[in-house]
Amino acid sequence: MVFRPCQCLIALYYLAGVAFFRVAAFSPINLINNSNSNRHAIVSPDKKVVSPHGVTATFMAGQNTLEKLPEDDDTPVPFVDVDKNEFIECYADSIAVVNGIEYTVGTPCDYPVALCFFDNEDQLIPIELDEELMDDIFPLAESIVEEEFGEELNLQRTSQTLTLMGELDDEEEDEYDDDEEEDGDNEEEEVEIMISFEHKGREYSLVRLLDPVLLVAKNDPENSTKRILLTEEESNKVMPILEDLFLDYQEEKEGMEL
Repeated sequence: MVFRPCQCLIALYYLAGVAFFRVAAFSPINLINNSNSNRHAIVSPDKKVVSPHGVTATFMAGQNTLEKLPEDDDTPVPFVDVDKNEFIECYADSIAVVNGIEYTVGTPCDYPVALCFFDNEDQLIPIELDEELMDDIFPLAESIVEEEFGEELNLQRTSQTLTLMGELDDEEEDEYDDDEEEDGDNEEEEVEIMISFEHKGREYSLVRLLDPVLLVAKNDPENSTKRILLTEEESNKVMPILEDLFLDYQEEKEGMEL
């Protein structure tokens, strides 16, 4: 089975000691069942790594720079889509300067999720945020989340990716952490199915994206507390450079650890 992330999502996944960007069109990623009935695993060629807690490091490549920020900085930063007048709150992960322009790479403050369905070829297909189908399905999913979780969780139609606001049970978090430690040597990314429901003869699922999802935005000249999400044209120009910066940063970091 295959999971194809939403094309509008500007995402960065930490894999095998490197940062790998996916922008616009995405390559199919194999999806397999694992022993947990509400879990699915996305097979990837590399493993995920996390930067050291509390460490700020700067890498320079010519005129371009990348600065990793401390992980304990929990100040929410609105990433704004000016075209749609929408925003998503993120925690800043890194600051990059490319061709004299500063960009912030951030991870959503709330849990990134996606609404999906299985097609006739048993492929898990996410619904794009701007599809008419999303207009039809989202209110239903929102009401089911409210019925299932009450005030604990709230499904939000935020910019770039749906998010689940609230706190998941500690047992669910611990279970995933334990599985991740035990399966540290397997080369899989995972999504977790939160709820499933039927609508007009088709089954839909709300899945939680368990691997890191980071968004890229530039400074807002009118408000220093906000960031502006990139347009598709800006993404096409900047993302390859940012990818190289992260790759070079990781190589430098690994060289210093030897």
